[in-house]
Amino acid sequence: MVVGSGKRLERKVSVEIPDAVFRRVEEIARKYGFRTEEAIKILLMGDFLRDTENVTDVKLRELEEKMDDLERKLYELEGKWSPLKFRTYYLAMDNQNLSIQLSAMIAQNRRLREKLGLPGRDYGEIVKKIRYYLNFGRIGDGG
Repeated sequence: MVVGSGKRLERKVSVEIPDAVFRRVEEIARKYGFRTEEAIKILLMGDFLRDTENVTDVKLRELEEKMDDLERKLYELEGKWSPLKFRTYYLAMDNQNLSIQLSAMIAQNRRLREKLGLPGRDYGEIVKKIRYYLNFGRIGDGG
C-alpha cells in the first residue's frame, strides 16, 4: 500500500494485518462509507481524529443526516441548473445562426451598394459581434 507523505516522493509501506483485524477494519469502513484501503491509510497515518472521546454514533448519524440534506439540496440545484444550461446552449446556437444570417446580409448589402454606386459603410462593430457569436464568446484576432 502506498501512503502519501504530502511531498513529491511517496513511500511504499508493506504491512501484514491479521485476518481478524482486517475483517474488523473492513466492517467499520463499510459502516462509515469508506473503502477498506482508505480506512487502513487513515489508521496507519494516525491522528485523524483529535477528540475521539466526543465522537459518538449519534453525532456520526447527525453528520450523515446533514450530508444527506446537503446532497438533496445539491440535486435540487442541479435540477434547476440543467434546464438553464440546456436553454443557454440553444440560445447560443440561435445567436450563431443569426450571426451567420447577418453576415450574409452585410455581404449582400455591400454588393448592392457597389452596384448602385453608393458609398460603402463601416460594419466593424457588427463584424466584431458576429465573430464573437460565431466563436461562442472568443473574439477572433485580426480585423
